Amino acid sequence: MPPIDIPFEKYQSLKDKAKEIADIIKNLNRNIVVIARGTPDDLCATGILLKCLRNLDVGAHSLFMNEVTDLEKKIKNFDYSAYFFIGYNIEDIPDLVFKEEKNIIVVVNQELIFSKEMERRKEDVTYLNLEDSEIPLGSVSNAGLVYFVSANIDDDYPKYAELAIIGGLSKKQVNPKNQELIGLNKIILEEGREKQYLDISKGTRIAGRESQPLHLALKYSINPYFPGLTGNESACTSFVSRLGIPMRDQEDNWRTIASLSSKETKKLNDGLISLLMENNNHPLSDIHKLIGPIYTLTQEIKKNQTRNAEEFLWLLEGACNLKSYGLALGVVLGDRTKLYDKLIRKLSDYHGKATKAIEIIAKEPEKIEERKNYRFLDGTNVFENTTAKQIIDALVESGIIQIDKPIIVHLKVGEKIHLHVRESPINIQKGHLIYHAFEKLKEENVLLDHRGELETFEVVLNEDKLSPVFESIVKSLEYYEKGEAKDTEEEDEKSKEKEKAK
Repeated sequence: MPPIDIPFEKYQSLKDKAKEIADIIKNLNRNIVVIARGTPDDLCATGILLKCLRNLDVGAHSLFMNEVTDLEKKIKNFDYSAYFFIGYNIEDIPDLVFKEEKNIIVVVNQELIFSKEMERRKEDVTYLNLEDSEIPLGSVSNAGLVYFVSANIDDDYPKYAELAIIGGLSKKQVNPKNQELIGLNKIILEEGREKQYLDISKGTRIAGRESQPLHLALKYSINPYFPGLTGNESACTSFVSRLGIPMRDQEDNWRTIASLSSKETKKLNDGLISLLMENNNHPLSDIHKLIGPIYTLTQEIKKNQTRNAEEFLWLLEGACNLKSYGLALGVVLGDRTKLYDKLIRKLSDYHGKATKAIEIIAKEPEKIEERKNYRFLDGTNVFENTTAKQIIDALVESGIIQIDKPIIVHLKVGEKIHLHVRESPINIQKGHLIYHAFEKLKEENVLLDHRGELETFEVVLNEDKLSPVFESIVKSLEYYEKGEAKDTEEEDEKSKEKEKAK
């Protein structure tokens, strides 16, 4: 994502709209529900909103839902008078919410765009998005939007900058050249730094740099993926020893990447860069991403996963994949004892399984099948559905799977089939999205579930529907391919006619 400069008047327009929502919040006192998508960004946004309500001595229920049908079942038996939807579009909101005219409905979604059918409901909701202020998408996350709302509620609002920048990092709102936050995230970062809630330095960007022993941080690293190290603890121990870096301090405690001296950090970086460069398949982007900005949450205890913003994000991503939203929200709201410890225990097994699966696929690339219009990976018996998204991201980021065409990952879970789909950037740019084929299948009741975003999503189906689903996918991709070929032929004909005319 390239750097984004926001004109002051557009930034001011967004702040004015955020103030409107803050004024609504300050007049609420009961029957409030916050409903958010199950993503790290929306978790952080919910955390900021709930903290603001606490600051006003107002309580609220919170729900994390990805399916509209499930949502309607959850809320129909409750008498809420104020609904806050985070990460939702207007068409996702159940009709029953609109039945009571007195209901207060607020929607926060940086990507919120009104379809023609939903224009009529504009008057029924108060919303905060980027398009209405003519600010480019990707300039700030949903957590960042709620941060601007908080500025009108809590005098000490810069303390929420921690969660807001984690939201920005989760949406990859960074400059790919130097990994620095872009757009309105830079304003949030500076406000957090000014009040000493945040600090920024340059260092080795590996999840686990703050909390994990050095060799374990390397073992569990999947983004970047280190060939021969990721998933292999003994190889990581040998690697660190060869670099001449002591793994324990003078008090015999394990050392972390964050605790290394500048000389030791250089040794580690040089060793890792050499390792990445030896691997011809490894993208240069991984080498560039290895060293960059380190965002430190200064109020957090040293060696806690919550002290480093990207490590905190790593924690939340794992929690969302496991659907442990309650534990994750507890940590976002400040729990560092019971709920925090429980989540860490859950994730230690989760990350271990993910790194092991990536190591298996890296050693057996034949598991990735080349098909005409897409790549196919059967993950059954290799990894679990809960780790699928993390593993696919790592395989793509590391170059183990090329993303020049869509990737479809197949998993059998009990009697059901789960397909995880990752669209290729080329197809996204052309608008050739197989997402639309799945949307049609959903309308035809072929799918049991369909969740996610345009670029990456998951579908669930019965096994007997697998063949017709793949037929539909191939048909859709071939249709795009033929259309493109036809366009090329027409362009060639036009060029020939121009040449003849000359």
